[in-house]
Amino acid sequence: MNKLKTIKQKCIKLLQKTAGLRNQFSNTHYLSIGENCLTDNILDRHKIKSFSTPYSHGRSNLDYAIHLEKESYSELLNPQHLYYGYVGETKVVRNSYYTKSDSIYNELHKNGFEFTHHDVINNEFQRKSYQRKIARMLSFDKGQQLKFIYHYRNNVDLDLKLLIAKAAEFLSYYQKRNIKCEFIFFTQEIVTENFQRSITKIHDSGNVKGFLLKTLEFWAGDDEDL
Repeated sequence: MNKLKTIKQKCIKLLQKTAGLRNQFSNTHYLSIGENCLTDNILDRHKIKSFSTPYSHGRSNLDYAIHLEKESYSELLNPQHLYYGYVGETKVVRNSYYTKSDSIYNELHKNGFEFTHHDVINNEFQRKSYQRKIARMLSFDKGQQLKFIYHYRNNVDLDLKLLIAKAAEFLSYYQKRNIKCEFIFFTQEIVTENFQRSITKIHDSGNVKGFLLKTLEFWAGDDEDL
C-alpha cells in the first residue's frame, strides 16, 4: 500500500513538473488580474499559472486595472502615492493615485490599489519584484496569447453588465498592440443546499467569458478546499 502511495506521489510531482515546463515555454499565458490572491492561488494550485502579475498578490478592482493599463503602470510605485494602511490589524501598503472606481465592488476592494503582501515602501527586494512584474506586463508582443483571469468578488452592488463593458475596455489596451487576449471572470452566489451547487457560464461574447459558481460558503481565509 505504501509503495503504491509513493508511486502515486511521484507521478503527481512529475505531472506538476511537466505542466510547469509547458507553461514556461508556451506562448499562451494564464494571468491573474485580481481582485485578490484567490485567482492566483487557483491558477497555481491547478498548475496553469504562467507567472505573477502586479495584481496577483494584492487587492484591486477592474477600474484600477484599466487605469493602470491606460498609463502603463507609471504611478504604481511612485513614492509620493504610497502609504501604510490597515486591514484589521494587518499593516499594508496602498496607492492613493489608483483609487477611483464605480461602486460595483466589494468594500475591501475600494480602498485604493493595495500591496497586501509586499512592502514596496521599505523593502527594496519586494519593490524590485514589482518592477519586474510591471516590465513583464509591458513586454508582451503579438506572438503571445493572454488569458486574463479575474475574480469578481461577491457583493451587494454587483453589476455584471457594467463589469463586462469594463472587461472589454481592459482588453482594448492589449488589442491595440495586436496581442490576442481573453478575459475570463468568475463570481459567486451563496446557496443553502448541497444539491444547488453548480458552475454556469453566464456570459460568452468572444473575448469575454463569465462563470457563476453557486457555493455553500463565501470564499475567504486560508482553506484552499473551501
